[in-house]
Amino acid sequence: MMPKTPTIRITPMTRLFPVLTLATIVIILTSSGTALADVMYTDHIDIGANSIAVQITETYTGSDAAIIERNIAKANDRSAYIRDAENNILAWSSSYIIIDDDPLQIETVHANVTVINVSGTFLINSTIKYAVTTPLDSGSHSIWIQGHPGIVERTIIIPDGIHIDSIVGIKNSETVEEAGYTIITGVSATRKFLSGGGNLTFEYATVVEVCKRPLYTQSWFMPLLVAAEIALCGLWLVRRKRQ
Repeated sequence: MMPKTPTIRITPMTRLFPVLTLATIVIILTSSGTALADVMYTDHIDIGANSIAVQITETYTGSDAAIIERNIAKANDRSAYIRDAENNILAWSSSYIIIDDDPLQIETVHANVTVINVSGTFLINSTIKYAVTTPLDSGSHSIWIQGHPGIVERTIIIPDGIHIDSIVGIKNSETVEEAGYTIITGVSATRKFLSGGGNLTFEYATVVEVCKRPLYTQSWFMPLLVAAEIALCGLWLVRRKRQ
C-alpha cells in the first residue's frame, strides 16, 4: 500500500509535531529506497458537497512487483492479502484527506482493494469513500490531501456548486471546465508555508480552498441576466408606446 510521506501534517490551529525540511525528506526517501522504487501512484479525488470518493492506483514493476508477489504468497491467498490491505487503508484513510484541520469533519465509510497481475506488473486499485459532516457547498472550507513524491498523476474533480478559491501543492496542473464540474490534473508536489515559529516549511500535500460558488459564476447566471435585460427593455418600450 502507498507509504505515507515522512512529513507530518501541521495544522494552523495545533502544531504538535515538527515538520521535516525538504532536504530531510530527500535524505529519508533516498536512504529508504522509496525515491528509486519501481512503483508509481496515481490518485483520483472526486469531491462532492456531502461525500468524497478517492481511487488510488499503485503500479508495481521489477523488484517491487516481486515483493508484492511474495507478500501475497505469505498471506496464503490473494483474498487474505486484500483483507489485510483494506484494513490498512481503514487505519490510515483518516489522514489522507482532512477538512478544515478537523478530523471530525470527515468519516471513512468504505474501503475496497483489487489486485491485478498483468505480465508480472501488479496493479493495486484502492477505493475509499468518505462522508463529509459539513456540506462543502456551504461556507468556506480547506481540503488537505496527502501528497507523495511517487504520485505521478493527481486528478481532483470539483462540482459546479463549489467554487475553487485557490489550490497549492500540485505542479504542471491543467484545469478543464466540463458540464457540471471542474477537473484539475497535475503531479503531487510540495507546498510551502510558515510554521508556528515563522520558519519556511515544506510538506508533500495538496490544499484546495473552496467556498460556495457565487451566483455570478454559475453557468446559468449570464443567460438569465441577458434574458432579464431583454424583458426590462421590452417593458420599457411597451410603457413608452402607451404614453
